[in-house]
Amino acid sequence: MSAPPPAGRGYSYRGLLWPAVLILFGILALLVNTNVIPADRLYRLADLWPVLLVVLGLLILVRRTAMPAPGATVAAALIVLIAVAGAAAYVAAGPALGSGTLDSSQPVGLLEHANLEVDAGGANITISGDSSIGDDLYQAHITYAGRAPSVTLDRTSGVLRITQNGGGFLFPSQRFTLDLKLRTIPWGITINAGGTSAHLNLTDVIVTSIALNTGGSNEDIKLGPPHGSVPISVNGGGLTVHLHRPSDALASVRVSGAGVNLTFDGRHHGGIGSVEDSTPGGSDRYDVEISGGGCNVTMDTYS
Repeated sequence: MSAPPPAGRGYSYRGLLWPAVLILFGILALLVNTNVIPADRLYRLADLWPVLLVVLGLLILVRRTAMPAPGATVAAALIVLIAVAGAAAYVAAGPALGSGTLDSSQPVGLLEHANLEVDAGGANITISGDSSIGDDLYQAHITYAGRAPSVTLDRTSGVLRITQNGGGFLFPSQRFTLDLKLRTIPWGITINAGGTSAHLNLTDVIVTSIALNTGGSNEDIKLGPPHGSVPISVNGGGLTVHLHRPSDALASVRVSGAGVNLTFDGRHHGGIGSVEDSTPGGSDRYDVEISGGGCNVTMDTYS
């Protein structure tokens, strides 16, 4: 029966794994910053998570092998070194992310109302109601870098989904620009994205709801007359939100966060925590809830 490995020997080289991960990230960051490899190749790191399991398994195997402590440490270091070098080579030799454009449209058919769901990384989004798109429900033009986006319409539920899958949590999609024209029927709009610039001209659209979930973002939203109580929610990090409504439309706005500023029809409110303002009465109105880190919000009217 072989003797157990000396106490502490396993820790001494199994602890090499996470420093190796940091070294790998540092090497890749240096290669990107010196323009040796393009940043968009970093998405290939998402493919390498099984390597962590392989390396950890090999380290455990070395630990359980009756091998002198110096030899075991050298073997563990070689395993980690080979894994780091292989991972760096895999990322550096990989193809750069592609880029292109995508145009999509579908006829309205029998749909009388619809819901839009957009999921992307960093995005520039322009959405407008357009009565001149003929028999189409929508017309989308997308410019992208990274994985090709998809556009699908579920006619049973009336949900239009526009999605670009990123390269994982650490390396999201590089670029996504959407120009979308919507038929002037009732729409619910949901956007989930990272850093976002969004321009929504919805004066000709009957809006049933708007939900924007983003990172740091800048949104400009022009609304038409409300039909019923219309909820609008914006959640994210640093937010700059400008809302415009018809001069006779009622609205309430509540802003919460670490540092908030709200200008509602020329009345300014600022502070830490939450601020709100509204026009009283009426059942046809916009009810706006905005939550983020630092928030700068305006609500005004147009004729």
